[in-house]
Amino acid sequence: LCSGTEAQFENCPNYYPSCLDGPRCERWECMNSVPCTLEATGRQPAREVTGMCEAPLAWKPAAMASTETAQDPCLNSRGLRSRIWCQDDREWVLPAITMTLASILVGSTTIRANAAARRTAAKKQEQRKPAAEAAAPAPENGVDSRPTLLAAPAAEASPAKSPRSSKGGQDLRQQRFADKDAPKAAKVDDTVCAAVVVDATPTEAAEGPNHGHGDGGGPAGATSDPAGRGKAAGPRRPASGLEAIARPAARLWAKLPLMPISGNRFPLGLARFLGSLHVVVGHLYAKGGVVAPQFFFGWGFTWVPWFFMLSGFVLFSAHLKNPKQERMFEYVMRRSNTIYPLYAFSVLVAFAVQKGLGTMQASTIVLIAQSFLLQAWWPGWTETALQMHCWFLSCMVVYWFFFKPLAWCFKDLNLFRTCSLMCALFALPWLAIFVPFLIGETPDWYAGRGVRTDQAMQLGITTLKFHPVCYAHVFMLGMLLAKLRQHLDKRATGFGRDPRSWSNPWRWIVQVIAPMGYLGLLLVFNVPGFNPGAWGYKISARLSVLLPFQAMVLLGLAGLPSLPQSAFAFAFSKFDFLEKYSYCVYVFQFICYGFWPQAGRINLPLFLIFVATFAVVMAICVQQPIQRWWASHTWSRLAVPFIMACLLGGLSLLPDPSPVAPALSEIPAIVRTGNQSIDMRIEFGDPGAVPDAVIINPSMFVGNGEVVVTARRHRLETQRYVGTFNDSQVTIEDQVWHSEILLGSFDIDSGAWAAWPTTGVQPFALDLREWVGLRTVFNGEWVDLCVKETYVPENRTLIRHVVTGPEDPKAVSLNGSMTIAFDSNPPGAGDMSCRVNQAGMLDAVTQMYISAGVDVDDPAKESIAHRLAYGQTGAAEKNWIPFMHGSDLFFVYTPQPHVIVAAQPDGSAEKVYSTSFRPLQRLLQEHPGVEARGSAQAVYIDEPEATPNLPQPHYLALMHLFDEATDRYLHFAYRFDVEPPFAVLQLSSQLPLTEAEAVPGGVPFAFVGGLAVADRTVAITYGAGDRDARALVLTLEALDEMFACGNTTSA
Repeated sequence: LCSGTEAQFENCPNYYPSCLDGPRCERWECMNSVPCTLEATGRQPAREVTGMCEAPLAWKPAAMASTETAQDPCLNSRGLRSRIWCQDDREWVLPAITMTLASILVGSTTIRANAAARRTAAKKQEQRKPAAEAAAPAPENGVDSRPTLLAAPAAEASPAKSPRSSKGGQDLRQQRFADKDAPKAAKVDDTVCAAVVVDATPTEAAEGPNHGHGDGGGPAGATSDPAGRGKAAGPRRPASGLEAIARPAARLWAKLPLMPISGNRFPLGLARFLGSLHVVVGHLYAKGGVVAPQFFFGWGFTWVPWFFMLSGFVLFSAHLKNPKQERMFEYVMRRSNTIYPLYAFSVLVAFAVQKGLGTMQASTIVLIAQSFLLQAWWPGWTETALQMHCWFLSCMVVYWFFFKPLAWCFKDLNLFRTCSLMCALFALPWLAIFVPFLIGETPDWYAGRGVRTDQAMQLGITTLKFHPVCYAHVFMLGMLLAKLRQHLDKRATGFGRDPRSWSNPWRWIVQVIAPMGYLGLLLVFNVPGFNPGAWGYKISARLSVLLPFQAMVLLGLAGLPSLPQSAFAFAFSKFDFLEKYSYCVYVFQFICYGFWPQAGRINLPLFLIFVATFAVVMAICVQQPIQRWWASHTWSRLAVPFIMACLLGGLSLLPDPSPVAPALSEIPAIVRTGNQSIDMRIEFGDPGAVPDAVIINPSMFVGNGEVVVTARRHRLETQRYVGTFNDSQVTIEDQVWHSEILLGSFDIDSGAWAAWPTTGVQPFALDLREWVGLRTVFNGEWVDLCVKETYVPENRTLIRHVVTGPEDPKAVSLNGSMTIAFDSNPPGAGDMSCRVNQAGMLDAVTQMYISAGVDVDDPAKESIAHRLAYGQTGAAEKNWIPFMHGSDLFFVYTPQPHVIVAAQPDGSAEKVYSTSFRPLQRLLQEHPGVEARGSAQAVYIDEPEATPNLPQPHYLALMHLFDEATDRYLHFAYRFDVEPPFAVLQLSSQLPLTEAEAVPGGVPFAFVGGLAVADRTVAITYGAGDRDARALVLTLEALDEMFACGNTTSA
């Protein structure tokens, strides 16, 4: 029977037991119950091959760098605490504490305020009494004829007038709030809804005040009773059909709550508070795994531009009503009272926490810059600053500085110019979509740009996200919205109908503006199929194409000054007290998260309660006192930013704390594995290193007295944002593997190299440089690689595995030209299309590539890489073992069966030989979940004295077994024949490599990248846990001992 070793056994389970021995098969096809088609090919090597060891393989456990890994979720990869405390079952503690404190503080503050108000009212009453008694006229005929401020009982009515005989009548329900013709002594605040000024003559007092609703067309003092509730002067006439319908409606309307005039008091407290909470949830959502991946959560960032618009609207509305003459700097300092004191306090708290935990990323220059609110001015500062989410304050200061000149430009704009300018500013964010479209880019042109190595593009995107220039149009839109409100108010009052009457259509329009704005936003935030695809892209939405909806919310809640509030705004006004706490919610959100005891998925309702009540405590105990100090010390406050800069800059130079406990196992620098072998860390220089990047999987090639080193720079990142998938809005999570190939070379010091296994001294010092000259066959840069997508319908999340560059290089010399083989996801640029699976999703798999003519000393020199045209394009191809036989280049495609592929520099490749090594074949057959894979390059060995277990020329190579059930890697050396068909001769015992986990609690592993032999010294280079570059260095004699036939073991 044939052996289907290359086939996927799980596809044909019924036939696998029959194919354990004999010549291997080229194909193994299986369709339902159709028997397998087996085509025998290749030849087995003669059993008398010299040196072949066919002793059975035994297993033993792999060496581990550490048998235990820290499980504390509070610890980061450096072994430092990422938060104050972590106890999953104590999430209720902080909300309980802050709720109690907030209740006590609010209660005591309210009691003190009410007591002070009563004392003030009593004092004013005492002051008014003598004056009122002195001015009181004598009563005539025993009746006091002074104007009287009477309560307005709903049961009383004035004498009825015919609606036709009246000019419409005044809506006295609105006259209560803004009757300008009433006597001054009888005027009431326009927010009070319970009194009307009338002349209390005996007859009128008996009849009572008028409560009817007119059509709004009459003079301010006219009265009418269209509801028919007044007492008629003459006999009651029969009601017409229209009146019969109108009277019940009027009675019903009379029972509705009265709405105060909008004026210039804006009920925005609840809107600000809800916006701040949505921002908090959005930031938690962006962290990944902290909150449920709900689509709505991902839109929290869109409220930050709304705060810019709100600021411009409120400030310009006040300026239009009461302009003040002050210099630009004076205006900024006066406005700074609302933001800087609390911001400075929060930065100090964040600095103390992060410095104490050792998690601070802000450099000294960034700390100094943010002391003066400059962090958003340079894109390299913004994302590393303390309280990074407060970048918008840096923008706000700029807008305030230019507010006076902008106000001078906008104050005299007519309605047409105001609307035209607003339309232009509304259209501005769409340039982020239309311009890329015109040059052939997709609307999400920047998607994936954050994972590129193009630093200029990185800075450009960061500038679009945070720079003050990019949001100036939003602040100006808020100012123009205030001017539009002024123009619309004039239209409403000049319409010909009383603006306070329901017969004025402007009053109906105002009712629906804010609800429609919120409805539009909620549809965008919650219904994936509602919004256009462009709105799902983060930068365009941020800049922001949602501005029209947000402007509707702002204008609808503010209303028109001469009109009564809308019902929506009136309801919101009941929560205006929340305005005092919204800024604290925003500022302290990450500090609260740092104190939260749960490191993974948090209880969101409890966390929001904690944030809100913590904001109340901070507002009362911190914000209000320091704002009073800031406002009263006009000169002293100028020194605060300088003191902050000196304090933060100086303290940042203090050393960071030591790890409290290892979150990841500590990888030892040196492990002595024998008298002639040592396992140790390799130190490489990396001038172009980026934060959190490490060098892993190094490979060495020895030739002509020189050692060529290739390695991989590696960094992980997770990005979350909202995007489009299958015409629906989804959460997109990019799991990004930043990868770059590094190159370098050094002249070998034979003495130091030979002594390496015994001295443990690294025989070279080398700086590696990034290989930037790598090009595709279309002469494009090796960027924009194809990705692999996985969609999770349960939570509408699209997971994208993104690799930014090539991986795991190996060097060989081909006809005197340095050639590098590597694996990579295919580039998607040029005419190269990305693989798509049957579900229509991107399904990139790694492929093997070869690039000849590489100049190691000049990594910028361009060299084209070609795909090796063998293997499967629908399955991952990697771990090929390159070796030279004479002047020909070959690859070991798989260790078992030992498939040999001949390759050319242009990528053409074909299989030429295939053999099986019986001990390894039997082991894989007995353990179907174990795979044999290649590692490093093969090296020609002809040292009979140093290799008594195989005293003949042979190739030395490396391979590993991968256990799918446990994700374990087990590494071995093996030897194969120097003549075709290059049959495997011997397999070593397991190599004693240091293993480490890549993440806390992960499976420890090592991955071999290179093999170098010189002066009878073997250097097996590898990466431990994707975080340490290492080498197992041993003499050729020590390695030969691991090949003793019958002593071969594996794990």
